[in-house]
Amino acid sequence: MSCDAVSLLRRLVATPSESGKEEAAASLLEAELKALGWAPERVGRSVYAVLGSGGPTLLLSSHLDTVPVGEGWTVPALEGLLKDGRVYGRGSNDAKGCLSAMVLGAAAAFGKGAPKGTVVLSASCEEETTNSGIAEVLPHLPKPDAAVIGEPTGLAPAVAQKGLLILEVTARGRAAHAAWGGGENAVSKAARDVLALEGITFDRSHPALGLPSLQVTQIHGGERHNVIPDRCKLVVDIRTTPAYAPEELVGLVKGRVEGTVSVRSQRLTAVDTAPSHPVVLAAVAAGGREPFGSPTVSDWAYLKGLPAVKVGPGDSRRSHTPDEYLEVSELLEGVGFYERLIRGYFELAGAA
Repeated sequence: MSCDAVSLLRRLVATPSESGKEEAAASLLEAELKALGWAPERVGRSVYAVLGSGGPTLLLSSHLDTVPVGEGWTVPALEGLLKDGRVYGRGSNDAKGCLSAMVLGAAAAFGKGAPKGTVVLSASCEEETTNSGIAEVLPHLPKPDAAVIGEPTGLAPAVAQKGLLILEVTARGRAAHAAWGGGENAVSKAARDVLALEGITFDRSHPALGLPSLQVTQIHGGERHNVIPDRCKLVVDIRTTPAYAPEELVGLVKGRVEGTVSVRSQRLTAVDTAPSHPVVLAAVAAGGREPFGSPTVSDWAYLKGLPAVKVGPGDSRRSHTPDEYLEVSELLEGVGFYERLIRGYFELAGAA
């Protein structure tokens, strides 16, 4: 079983699956699940399978897609290179290692002394871009009672995840010739708005996530060097928590700036799970790590209202970097972790 996990990860890494191009990786995983005796189903470029029957239903969800390879690599990015106890390549850490460990962990859990419950394994597409994969797959799945989101967390269970609210602030002025002056400089107005946004503070802290964060991440103003700009746009990135409704945060920004505020995106809302829920207790017991709050977003945002944890082998800081890798020891520990989590969840949920 251990060698199979390494082999599966290497083959998945060697199968390019940049967001929107996951077809080959989905076919590979589908064939692997059939070889394990499962009955996988396809929804576009996503794959899911159901193990067991009756009892509570536990969703194991991770993703097939990766960000582009990018530059700066010193090892092959798409070969699944095994070297010095590591599997290198784009997606090895985020999140094909989690997916491989989930597959083999679930297979182990149902291989001998299978628990009384149902596991749904979902490998979705486009998590790194639009999250359309999980949105398309969910209506096809049995209704889950709890979920485990496979992302690299060092096997520490994230019991809360920040959301993402993206705003645009548009400052408007009046164009004029730069040499003659006059007009109204929209860039200057936007600069005042940037300083005003830096002064925003938050006073409601979430127990796992702390305070929201707010950053101006893009500025665009002016088209020519000799024309006083009549428009300047700011992009504001806010990482939200359940302590604030998105509408409150939009109102807070509107109350501070001169420019016009519009919402670009608020679909990725903050989520959290009670630390006493069986899925959290099972994850803590399976890995012996303390729960934490995650600042990064994932498909969990589409499972709002469903008790869940985000947990898996690897380190989030390696994601999207050149020479991305996963330690073989991390992968094998992940297989055992998911097996224990599955068994532990069904025991705590009263299905054993």
